[in-house]
Amino acid sequence: MGAGAVDAGDARRPPGPRRRLLGERARRRRLHGRDGRHPGRLLRLPVAGGRRRARDRPAHRAGADGARHRVGRDRGAVRRRGDPVIRPVNAAVLSSQWAPHVVAPPHDTFTPTTREQYLAQNPDSFMHVTDAPEHNVGHPSEHGIVAARSAAALSRLIDIGAYGAETGPHLFAQRIEVRGYTQNSLLGAVRTDEGALLPHEGTHSARVHGLAAHFAEVGLMSNPVVATCRSTAAASAAIAAARERGHDAAVLDAETADGARITLWSVDPDTAADLAGGSPLYIVDGHHRVAAAALAGFEQVLVSIVPTDELTLGSFDRVVSEITVMGRRILDALADHCDVEEMPDHAAATPSAPGSFGFGVGGGWYLARRRDLAAAGSPPTLDADFLHAEVLPALFDITETSDSRLRYRPSVSASGVGDDDAGDDAVTILVAPVPLEAIFDVADRGRTMPPKTTYLVPKARSGLLLVPCQAETG
Repeated sequence: MGAGAVDAGDARRPPGPRRRLLGERARRRRLHGRDGRHPGRLLRLPVAGGRRRARDRPAHRAGADGARHRVGRDRGAVRRRGDPVIRPVNAAVLSSQWAPHVVAPPHDTFTPTTREQYLAQNPDSFMHVTDAPEHNVGHPSEHGIVAARSAAALSRLIDIGAYGAETGPHLFAQRIEVRGYTQNSLLGAVRTDEGALLPHEGTHSARVHGLAAHFAEVGLMSNPVVATCRSTAAASAAIAAARERGHDAAVLDAETADGARITLWSVDPDTAADLAGGSPLYIVDGHHRVAAAALAGFEQVLVSIVPTDELTLGSFDRVVSEITVMGRRILDALADHCDVEEMPDHAAATPSAPGSFGFGVGGGWYLARRRDLAAAGSPPTLDADFLHAEVLPALFDITETSDSRLRYRPSVSASGVGDDDAGDDAVTILVAPVPLEAIFDVADRGRTMPPKTTYLVPKARSGLLLVPCQAETG
């Protein structure tokens, strides 16, 4: 039976991954679906005594698609005196010898076809654990089935010895080297009820709820939320001190099947005292995970703190399918909003700075420069906001970021994956990366960009650590 398989004939569900790994010291929580018609009522956590106390009531905020998602307390929540923002974690670490088999390339780099092929050819890949909830946008009744399949895949990896015993509490220094990029970061946990993680992107409701069901089932996190802060000197110093100990002192040092070298060192938990220097933490990657973790009742989320000088930001292309009008009509409509210039190829049409978009239409490539910027003298909106508020509705009648005709994929320059042919019945839109300062500004003002606006290079990998995130009970 493969990693993603579940024996439908077994009437009794085996113990979940967290119990297998951590024993009986934590009672499992479960999410319960209701009618599925309102995201705020879709999934509920049971509360002792059957009554939800005021502090247990979910807080919500509106996503870019108009749905409301629970994200924990308001940003003004205050940590308990003496508690650090970034906390050490108990974790089971992936064995270095298993890393080439377990650690998968970033899921965003796969098309549906290549993802199915990869899963079939790699039965031990952690993608069997994470793939379904990330992409599950079906009816809420499917979420429990998908979550059970993910839990079975994770239990299998634990049973075959891919992970060591839980140890801790620790912080971890991480180094990722792939395709000429190098990124150092510090791994730990941030409480979900402190409002310490500031978002800058909206989320898709269905993805949040599918992922929340997954979290509630497995009780663990492995794919960290990537964050940064304005003051990263302390984090950089902790990372440098860990690296000075050399690869021989690493708890994991391995090369993945796609050529990424990943190294982990344990870090003294006392280092957590003031790693953020009093600065807020800004989410760079993982908005859906943060919203889903809060909805699932997680006490904390696994976080990777990347110093600002280690960040490389890319972007997501938009691919619009089911095109029913001629390419010339699309370009004529685009000319109402932008100055359009034909370019020789994909590379020439790739925008080098905000204010322009690349368009792949009818086999040709075009660079579209926003006309409103010249009129206003300064950008009145970010490119992603302009694209979703003005261009997509006018050209394709797309008004929702979750429209089924709209697909998001990492830019070629960011992901290293060659440009796939979108076909004559699709339009590709290339978007410039968002400057880091714009992310800080949007988050500080309590606003959000459309989902899939920023892409981190290199992406954090799943499956390196298994970190329990549910509150201890009973």
